[in-house]
Amino acid sequence: MDKIDNVNHLLELVDSICQKYDAVAKSTGNNFNIFQTLDLQSDELSHSRIIAELLNPEGSHGMKDEFLKLFLNKIEEISDQTLNYKSQELKNTVIETEKTTEKGRVDIVITMNQAKIIIENKIYAGDQEKQLKRYREVFGKEATIVYLTLDGSEPSGYSTGGDKNTYDILMSYKDIIELLVQYKEKAVNFPYLRETIAQYTNLLNTLTGQSGRKDMSDEIVEVAVKNQGNVKAAFAIAENVNAIREKIVLEHFVPAMEEFAKEHKLDIEYAEKIDCLVSKPFWGISFINGDLLKLNICIRFEFQKNNLRDLIYGFNHYRTENVQITEKIKKDFSAKGFESSKIWPCYKYLYLHWLGEQLADLVSKDSEIIKNCKERINDLLGYVDSFQKGE
Repeated sequence: MDKIDNVNHLLELVDSICQKYDAVAKSTGNNFNIFQTLDLQSDELSHSRIIAELLNPEGSHGMKDEFLKLFLNKIEEISDQTLNYKSQELKNTVIETEKTTEKGRVDIVITMNQAKIIIENKIYAGDQEKQLKRYREVFGKEATIVYLTLDGSEPSGYSTGGDKNTYDILMSYKDIIELLVQYKEKAVNFPYLRETIAQYTNLLNTLTGQSGRKDMSDEIVEVAVKNQGNVKAAFAIAENVNAIREKIVLEHFVPAMEEFAKEHKLDIEYAEKIDCLVSKPFWGISFINGDLLKLNICIRFEFQKNNLRDLIYGFNHYRTENVQITEKIKKDFSAKGFESSKIWPCYKYLYLHWLGEQLADLVSKDSEIIKNCKERINDLLGYVDSFQKGE
C-alpha cells in the first residue's frame, strides 16, 4: 500500500469513527447546549458573570468556596508564588463584576480582606487603550492582575502602554476548563450544577478549539498508531492541515462571497494577496458600494490571526474616517454586542476557529456559514439604507 492509499485508508477509518460518535450525540441530545442556544458564547459579560458566580462563596451553586480554592491554587501554580490565603477567611471574600472605577470598568474583582485579584476577561473584545496600565494605577502594585483569554495570549502594548508590569498572570480558558472538570467531580450531590458545568465546559471546549469528546479522540489515536502506515498517514495529514483549510476557503468561501457581491452590485477588495491567507493575519474581504463610500466605510470580514482564526465582521473605515458617522455607528451597534476600535466603528466575532466541523460545512451544498455571512452583510446593508433615508 503506497502513501496515498495509506492516507485514504486512515481518512476512511477516522470518518467512520466520527460518524459513529455524531450519531450517538444526535440520538442522546448531546449536541444541545443552552449557552449556544441563547447565543451567549460571544457575550463576554455573560462569561464573566458565570465565572464570578462560581467564585462567590455565597453563590447560588451551594458549593461555598470550592471553585474559589481551585482558582487560587491554579494562580499559585501558574505564577509559582504563594498567595498565603487562609481557608477560613475565604467565606468573607467579595466578588464583583463590571466594577466601575475612575479609570474604567473592571470585569471581575476578587477581594479577600486586603488582598485583591483583578481579572481582565477577553473572549472576543480587543484591548482598550492603556487598559491594564489604568487598572494597575487604580489598584496598585499589591493587586494581582490576571489577563484571561481563550488561548493565554499576552496583552498588546496598546493595553499595557508598553509596560509588562501592568499584569501578573496570563491565564487561558483551557485553565478554566481544567478547573471546571475538577469542580464537577466535587459536585457529586449537586446534579443541576453538574449538568450546567458540563454544558459550560462543552461550550468552552468549542471556543478553545477542542472537541471535548475524549472517547472519540482516544479511538482515533488508537487507529492512528495501529501500524507504521497509519502513523505516516496521520502525520502526512497533520502537516497539510493549514493547506487544506486554505484550499477550502479559496475554493468555497471566497467564490460564494464574490457571487453574492456580484448579485448585490457590491465591489470587493482584498487587503492582501489572495495567496497569503494562512501565512498572514488580518486577511480579509471588503465589500463596497456607492452608499457605503458616501459614509467612508466598507463592510469587512477579516481574520485576526494567521491560519484563518478569529473571523470578525462589521463596518471598517474606508480610506478616511468620518468622525460623525463613526460615533453614530458605535452608539447604534454597542447595544447589539458589537465592539469598536480605531479602524472599526463596529465589529463582532463570528467564528473563532474554523475546525473540521466548520470546514466541512463550507464544502457542503447548503453551507450554514456562508448563509450566515450573507445574512450579516444584508443586515449591515439594511442599516446603511435606513441611515441614508434618515430613519
